[in-house]
Amino acid sequence: MKSSNTSKVQGEGASAKKYNEQTRSDSKSGKAEQAARDAAPRNAQEKEAMRKAEAEGRSHAKGRADAGQDSGSQPGRPKPEKKAPGKHPGYKPTPEKLPGR
Repeated sequence: MKSSNTSKVQGEGASAKKYNEQTRSDSKSGKAEQAARDAAPRNAQEKEAMRKAEAEGRSHAKGRADAGQDSGSQPGRPKPEKKAPGKHPGYKPTPEKLPGR
């Protein structure tokens, strides 16, 4: 049987700690600022293309009241009406007796 020290399986706590440490070191090293400068639009056309792409992506997001309004697309499918059990037309709480039994 392997000891827990040699196992490569990590729990949530170990993964979160590793992520937090890497995030702190990246923010202190200036990598985030450089990445933001590299990702910035270089001209007005690129800026407009980025804005349209973001609006398109947001239009597909769930749970947003304004989803789909930026791109002019049709609103999403309406949600089905929720009904309580036993309130449906034709619902019979007890099974019918079969004839001849």
